[in-house]
Amino acid sequence: MLDCGRKSGEMIKVPPDSNTSNNDIEQQSTEKLLKTIGEIYHCKDLDTLLYRVLQETRNFVNADAGTIYLAAKGFLYFYLVQNDKLFIKEHVKDKYIYSRSRLPVNKKSLAGYVASTGEPLLIDDVYDIKTDVDYSFNPSYDQKTNYRTQSILVVPILTRTNTVLGVIQLINSKSANGRVIPFSMRDTLYVTQFANYAANAIENAKLSREMAFRMVEIASMRDPSETAEHAKRVSAIAVELYAMWAKKHGVPSKEQRQTKEVLKIAAILHDVGKVAISDIVLKKKGRLREKEKYHVKCHTIYGARLFVRANSPWDAMASEVALNHHEKWDGSGYPGKMENLFNRTIEFGPGKKGEDIPVSARVVSIADVYDSLVSKRVYKQRWPEEKAIEYIKCHSGTSFDPELTELFLSMEDTVQAIEERYENK
Repeated sequence: MLDCGRKSGEMIKVPPDSNTSNNDIEQQSTEKLLKTIGEIYHCKDLDTLLYRVLQETRNFVNADAGTIYLAAKGFLYFYLVQNDKLFIKEHVKDKYIYSRSRLPVNKKSLAGYVASTGEPLLIDDVYDIKTDVDYSFNPSYDQKTNYRTQSILVVPILTRTNTVLGVIQLINSKSANGRVIPFSMRDTLYVTQFANYAANAIENAKLSREMAFRMVEIASMRDPSETAEHAKRVSAIAVELYAMWAKKHGVPSKEQRQTKEVLKIAAILHDVGKVAISDIVLKKKGRLREKEKYHVKCHTIYGARLFVRANSPWDAMASEVALNHHEKWDGSGYPGKMENLFNRTIEFGPGKKGEDIPVSARVVSIADVYDSLVSKRVYKQRWPEEKAIEYIKCHSGTSFDPELTELFLSMEDTVQAIEERYENK
């Protein structure tokens, strides 16, 4: 039974459809749904997974926009938004996809109501909701963006034990000629089924993310600068920078999607090798001696060793990034080419140079240095953003890939939005 939010208060059931052509269409839709579930099921990165979930549900019902909230500790945390009408320009999109907000899990908001009850909401026009219901529509987003929300479908993401993981909110179903129309009961059934299937994949992706951050937290016990927030910022900036580079170079969309998925987690773990470095060295406020510098440099080798013997794309990327993120474009970085990562004695050779450095490490290098500059450290105060930007610009062609530097300098609004979203707690 579904609360449809209509003034009549009618509760609607889906009638059986005996029409053969409609049944054929439903069969095709079901097959597409199951195929999509199979594609996303093994996705390890939570961000990539939720992007696919929202994109696919919108495609199923031809929704102009959508939002995903994830539930935690009595709140729904805004996690992802897509909007075809508003997000034509990249800088507008970034302003909203990295915004930070939350809703209490109660019956006052549409998403909160669905999370509280575990039941979908289907509303033809949010500005014409009947007055005898607990929930109401908040028009502030429309007022701020000049968007006009009309029809809405809100569905819970439920586990097999009926635990609410979050909420999918779909906005403005479109007809074939682009007119906004109500969502149908059939839309509700498909989205609900998809959300329930996706719940298991979301749980697995959340577990992978939590495991990655546990490793970061262990590293932070050695080096307080390696916080989860720093890792999130570096990861998000690196992925956005890679996306711009990949688009410019015509990388196929499927390859882009796969690379962003593994890069997202690999970038989080770029400095995990610091778990093997003495905290006396990592927390030292003064200038490091040469022997201490050597030990710090070894974190690239230690990090790569953690993943190099595994055989998944995620492990391969994590090893690649950990090993190479301190290489420099002009060859003055470290550790250089390593014939055997497991030699007892670590000897650094000449640094890798130019495009010999994997693009994954080149984007992480820029993201890591920038965020380190604008963050407070035990050995320095935070730099103003303008000074950090100037540093990146001045080291283009020496420390950093000139092409990637130029792209990075063009995404100032995106970087600022990421810095605000993952601000240190």
